[in-house]
Amino acid sequence: MERILSSDAFAGVVSNFGRDAVKDAVVGYLDTVRAERGHFDENVAADEVLNALTASTASTLRRVINGTGIIIHTNLGRSPIDAEVWSRAAAITTGYSNLEYDLDDGSRGRRDEHLTAICRTLFGCEAAILTNNNAAGTLLLLAAVAGGREVIVSRGELVEIGGSFRVPDVIQQGGARLHEVGTTNRTRAADYDAAITDASAAMLRVHRSNFEIVGFTESPSIEELVVISKKRGIPLLYDEGSGRVVDLVPYGFTSAPTIRELIALGVDAVTCSTDKLIGATQGGLILGSEEIINRCRKHPLMRALRAGKESYAIIAETLRAFATGRHESEVPIYRMLATPLDELRTRAAEMVSGTSCRVIDSACALGGGTTPTETIPSIAIEVPGNASEFASRFLQNDPPIAGRIVDDRFTIEVRALSDGDRQAVARMIATYNL
Repeated sequence: MERILSSDAFAGVVSNFGRDAVKDAVVGYLDTVRAERGHFDENVAADEVLNALTASTASTLRRVINGTGIIIHTNLGRSPIDAEVWSRAAAITTGYSNLEYDLDDGSRGRRDEHLTAICRTLFGCEAAILTNNNAAGTLLLLAAVAGGREVIVSRGELVEIGGSFRVPDVIQQGGARLHEVGTTNRTRAADYDAAITDASAAMLRVHRSNFEIVGFTESPSIEELVVISKKRGIPLLYDEGSGRVVDLVPYGFTSAPTIRELIALGVDAVTCSTDKLIGATQGGLILGSEEIINRCRKHPLMRALRAGKESYAIIAETLRAFATGRHESEVPIYRMLATPLDELRTRAAEMVSGTSCRVIDSACALGGGTTPTETIPSIAIEVPGNASEFASRFLQNDPPIAGRIVDDRFTIEVRALSDGDRQAVARMIATYNL
């Protein structure tokens, strides 16, 4: 064993992984050789041990190039983070910070107040806190506001989001009792009003993530629900989910209320994700009245659902981009949405120059359950040949390239590709002489 570990063949392995770890791996390798009655070769052994140690100490999480045509792709990590935003956040997260330290008097501070000022500026709310995702924010809000009492929800909004998480389950886990009103396709303001009793703690509106109900439908406006809320003296809560900070009409999507507009209309508290339309890392904001937010702060669940310094730093920098009007340059999903078709077509043409691949018109989805039935015009690259075969080959690239198959054609959507991504796709195309 000493001769093996001291050999030139193992010098690099020992340097990278340490003598003890390499020794254990060599013991395992020698057991395999003996069991298979194989021949021991020092160089082969070094390669096998290196591969084994690399595999056992590596995460399976990898960078992936998104050519799927879905910008906020939940399976691919939702929204990418701008390198400059990440760098500014890193200046805080790579060292110590005042996460829970009051710099005025040197006493213990509170992490849940770091986003208050910027959220007041952006959303017009009185107070704000951050949890580790939107489901956590909704859970905490319901537990703080409606624990042991009823929450009134339309049957048409009892949705299931990705990963089989269901709104009714979140309500009940928060300690509230679900009171369903209306029907799947039609719920009126009068249904909410009639359902309110002394047992009612709140009305809850839920964004229909990933689907829409069309046809013979009816749903009360926010204004109607606010009137009932104020008249009956119970808060109106809104699980907005997507984090709509700005109007999406300029990018080709239909209009819907922004969070600021919801709060201005009189919604008492709004929850949303920070890694969808806000375009930051995973988190869940609770925005609303000082009274409701304070109840959330004091609830025992707050400790279990709170976010860390990395989330605060990245989300704060991202929100600042909106507050200063720089979101189209500093938030990647808006940079993608704002790119004109002619520019996308030029980029695609450069990538396929000299190949048999074609530049085609396509449609791009925003994703993340934000605009479930809408797409916007875009540009894609069509790779000739067996679609399934090339979809698999591109996923084996380093980094993997995720495309999509449309009408039995393998395509790479261009809108979500960064400069480095486009170079990698172009090299992959050239590799196969396409």
